[in-house]
Amino acid sequence: MSTLLCTLGTSWAVVPEAFLLGNGTDAYSSVTVVTTSSETTRQSLGRVTEWFRAHHPQVHFRGLAIEGLADLMSSEDHTRFEVGLYQAYFAMMMESENIHVCLAGGFKTMSAAAQEAAGLLGCEKLFHITVASGSKTETHEEIMEAVKDGKVHLIALGSRAGWPTIQELTDMAAPLPALGEPFLVEDSALSNAIHDRVEDASRLSANERELAVLPYPQIARWSPTQRGWLNGALDAVADRAWILSLPKVELHCHLGGFASHGSLLEHVRASAADPNSLPPLKDCAPSADWPLTTLPQAASERLKAYMDLGENTGSSLLRDPGCIAAHCRLLHEHLVSQNIAYAEIRCSPANYASEGRSPWTVLGEIKAAFDAEMAAHPSCRVNLIIIATRRQGGDYRTAIGRHLTLAATAAEHWAESSGCRVVGVDLAGYEDITTRAHYFRDDFHAIHRLGLALTVHAGENDDAEGIWSAIFDLNARRVGHALSLGESKDLLRSVADRRIGIEMCPYANLQIKGFPLDAEVMGSPVAYPLLRYLEAGVCVTVNTDNIGISAASLTDNMLLLTRLCPGITRLHILELIRNGIDQSFLSAAGKADLRAIPIPHLGRP
Repeated sequence: MSTLLCTLGTSWAVVPEAFLLGNGTDAYSSVTVVTTSSETTRQSLGRVTEWFRAHHPQVHFRGLAIEGLADLMSSEDHTRFEVGLYQAYFAMMMESENIHVCLAGGFKTMSAAAQEAAGLLGCEKLFHITVASGSKTETHEEIMEAVKDGKVHLIALGSRAGWPTIQELTDMAAPLPALGEPFLVEDSALSNAIHDRVEDASRLSANERELAVLPYPQIARWSPTQRGWLNGALDAVADRAWILSLPKVELHCHLGGFASHGSLLEHVRASAADPNSLPPLKDCAPSADWPLTTLPQAASERLKAYMDLGENTGSSLLRDPGCIAAHCRLLHEHLVSQNIAYAEIRCSPANYASEGRSPWTVLGEIKAAFDAEMAAHPSCRVNLIIIATRRQGGDYRTAIGRHLTLAATAAEHWAESSGCRVVGVDLAGYEDITTRAHYFRDDFHAIHRLGLALTVHAGENDDAEGIWSAIFDLNARRVGHALSLGESKDLLRSVADRRIGIEMCPYANLQIKGFPLDAEVMGSPVAYPLLRYLEAGVCVTVNTDNIGISAASLTDNMLLLTRLCPGITRLHILELIRNGIDQSFLSAAGKADLRAIPIPHLGRP
């Protein structure tokens, strides 16, 4: 059944007329009238109430006279009337999907408010009532006679779909009064929220041409002041709260590099199922000026020195199922604290296996731990990337094959709806001319045929040729670090054109490679290349690599860019996050969900 909304002034007959003509031969199941509380309008409302009691008692009639609003003589009065009208409208929406709105009653401003409410909240039918000149409709008999003789006319104005962004404000509407209680309307927060969203939509329409180039279309709704702020330089101190509040994406994070030191490591070790099996702690604490320092060794030895800082975690610790569960729980808690909406965590289950615990069992333990955390904290979704580690010499291909087989089995076993799942493979480990991607081309055929995504560590310690091999020999969708990408202009352009993702990790890159801080050397080959890549159209993302070893969160990594890339703006940060969404190994629907998360701006962190 349909329900009718009317406004009302001194002419009470307009409501019965709308009721009799508005729904054809079907009577409305309910009628709601909103009006002011002057003496004359209260008298009109009383006559309408009596008419329904006498002639249509089966109809649920609700008469709402806004207490303390005798007349509409100012914009403040109109705002109060609007709020009352919206409260009534939201209540009707909860009761029926088929709302009809009559515009004939009361002041023109009342009709205008009803028409705007119908447009924003939606209605099945919008109409106006007119009465032929000279016709009297002051009694029930006169109303019925005029309707019968065709002297009362309905002017249909069509339907209105409404705005979903306005319809979702239902929770802001105050409950309507019970029968006999006054209709109190004071708070204009609902009306302000509606007006704000209308203004946002107006800006969106005005900035329609920019939608294709903005990292988030919702930015087109921001005010000029907010847009100007976004284009300003990132401030490492003032913008920390804003960066922390942003819904971020983490694509390059190693499970084994998290709980490497301090209380986190103590907690993980204390959770061991078999404490006696744990290896003794090694003295591998970083220097006092860590993390803002580089490693003292020669450049060729820095990666090993960096990894040595994680000697107390990784495979040596994660062979214990209790340690794995605690490690995953603490990592997920950290991701939640950083407001990370989606993360792809890299792990090596075959390296964590032991007698009686196969790689499949270990992978199941990792999945179960993250599934439990996501059930408790669904704001952060986690998927897994299986690491296939290359080494210099020895039987490295067997170890790689073991991890690739595990990834292929897991990808087929766990569907997208099964919670935490394997979405890709990472070719990591020792990187030089003897371990470039083309050596492993045949090993990855099955991975590609199953549709599993591939990312490759390349260009961190090797030159641009290593990146070329990862992309063109191994069909990598993303490349880890790619610090030498700028050595080849043609490759740089090709990476940008093909939308190959580049996973950069500012703190780890600084610590291992020693890029200059706070230096205006953006055109120099020694400068950190992230901003240069970004401005060349490369799909760069910011990540952590090893949170515990680098002693830096994703927020820290983004703020470090103020020192590694002078001139980086807040808009650049949003571009980096949007790149992370686009380059994730999620489905198209999963990416769309991430893009829809609201982005906070100045004054709304």
